[in-house]
Amino acid sequence: MLPDPLRPVFLCILLLLGWPAWAAGQDALDSLGLEELMEVEAVSATRRAEPLSRIPAAVTVLTEEDIFRSGATNVPEALKLVPGVHVAQTDTDRWAVGIRGFNGLLSNKHLVLVDGRPVTSPVMTGVQWGNIVPISQVKRIEVARGTRTSLWGAESFTGTINIITKSAIESLGGQSVTTAGTSGVGQTLRYGMETDGDGAIMVYGNGDYLNGSQLSSRDRREEPHDWSQVQGGMRGDWENAFTDALSFQCSLAGSRTKDGSRDGPGPGGPPPLDRTDLNGYAQFVWDRATGLDSNLRFRTSYTRDTASLADLDGGANIVDAELTSAMEEMGRHLVTWGVGSQYFWDDVHGGDRADIDRERIYTWTANGFVRDRITLLPESLYLVLGTKVDVLDEAHVELQPTIRLLHARGDSEYWLAVSRGVRADNRYQRSGSYVIHAKGKDYRVIKPDNLNTEELISYEGGYRRAMTPEARLDLSLYVNDYSELLMMELDDVADTARVTNSLKGTAYGLEALVDWWISDWLTLRPSASLIYQNIYGLDSGPVGDSMPEEGFGSEIKLQVLTKPWERVGADFFLGYIDSPDQLHLPAYFSLEAHLSWRVSDDLLLEFIGRNLGGSHEQFSDLAVGPSADFRVTWDF
Repeated sequence: MLPDPLRPVFLCILLLLGWPAWAAGQDALDSLGLEELMEVEAVSATRRAEPLSRIPAAVTVLTEEDIFRSGATNVPEALKLVPGVHVAQTDTDRWAVGIRGFNGLLSNKHLVLVDGRPVTSPVMTGVQWGNIVPISQVKRIEVARGTRTSLWGAESFTGTINIITKSAIESLGGQSVTTAGTSGVGQTLRYGMETDGDGAIMVYGNGDYLNGSQLSSRDRREEPHDWSQVQGGMRGDWENAFTDALSFQCSLAGSRTKDGSRDGPGPGGPPPLDRTDLNGYAQFVWDRATGLDSNLRFRTSYTRDTASLADLDGGANIVDAELTSAMEEMGRHLVTWGVGSQYFWDDVHGGDRADIDRERIYTWTANGFVRDRITLLPESLYLVLGTKVDVLDEAHVELQPTIRLLHARGDSEYWLAVSRGVRADNRYQRSGSYVIHAKGKDYRVIKPDNLNTEELISYEGGYRRAMTPEARLDLSLYVNDYSELLMMELDDVADTARVTNSLKGTAYGLEALVDWWISDWLTLRPSASLIYQNIYGLDSGPVGDSMPEEGFGSEIKLQVLTKPWERVGADFFLGYIDSPDQLHLPAYFSLEAHLSWRVSDDLLLEFIGRNLGGSHEQFSDLAVGPSADFRVTWDF
């Protein structure tokens, strides 16, 4: 193991060694496609719209075309395309989505947003992916890997996923999306129309039924459940040609879960036999342009999130508001700042298998951030300084700084970063009592003593380059030192467990993605994600929510995009997934296929095949097997 002071040096040496290899034989970039890719703008990584070529961070933007070519029927399936993001299906409607080594039934180390609104549950710090938005409404997905706490606060411990939906102005006319296959059926209807005065309104509704037929259990300890949902929503947008843009959106979703097996559930375990949940939100955004490259933005929202753990009943209510300003460049300085606050209360009550006390049901937090991009050499060298202050309760304040350096030279960008991030415990960890199944037996979790915040010091480096006019490389390396992580300490005598801040370790990782446009009809996108995690002072793997696992893990993927005829597409996704040693899960190959035929400008037919390589276990006792779906999209 490298001594602490040498870790960032080791990272920099690895990065420098890679530069000469790619520098040899460099051609001038004259491809419009690559230029457009370089200028794709992202908001999540900097809290202002900036091109990827000016962002010193590991950022991937999945466009609407990327999502379509993947054949994704939901957001987690689309996230499989991003290196460093771990995606596993754990039940009919449940997914484990993690970033850079943290994943599990409750993935609680990263922040998920929809149009800037946090959707990570404050009760369990997980995400109910089935209640996000219909995939046909998604415009793009921005994934910033690595701690983003200097901008987004304590929830963005390992990264941020921002799902950006289409505006009402971009959704004019009618659309019907029908999906049917071996795992269930779904129907989405949307209609948008213009209103007087530069505005538009859009309404949508969708219904889904999933039977989990592609899931199976070897020991039948757990069985997949049936899940159905009805969701409806609307969005209105108004744009003034000169200064202002207003947006309002809301949604209400009702779901029902029916299941049969009940043995040994813990946090994130299957819900009761017959359960009905109701979730919804409303959000208002005002955006005023204050200059050619500056704006003032106010966003506020209310979210109702059902507690979906074990047999808990009730839910959480969140009201949040934030004001951000992307200022005009002042000499060498490009400043972005913001302030925000969140108020949370819940009405969660326990059942036979889980309980949660009624103390501290009200929580208030506040935050503020500032980021300054300083131009050291025009169009070449930039220094980014930033920090965020989180007021987590009345007496707990956390400072989360970052320092980043970006060098742009020709068709290449090099960047380095050092950041500090923290993450606070959630309501369930702090106040819950429940049963977990570990090491072949059940343990009753008891209420912990006072918990500290988890801490991460991250050293990152990255390299982006147009290797030829048709190929582009995006490489990132990182060393994460984490301490005070929450884990379960097991008492084998009393058969109890307690949450403590006793886990520490180091992760070394590499992520690489190549976009290679071979011809008009063929594109290859190979990617690799490698990670080695060293956990200190434990004889066996840690027990808890979203735990890092000792050992080496790898994900090697290849997306093959073909267009054999003008209106026909044939796309394939191949993967090799090898989890860390302590998970004791065998490595497996995956194969997915997406065939599309645009019959006319108004009619699109698709075939989607998942897990065609066979069944395999991921992060639960359920093995995920093959499935096939047909999707028909009709614009009217």
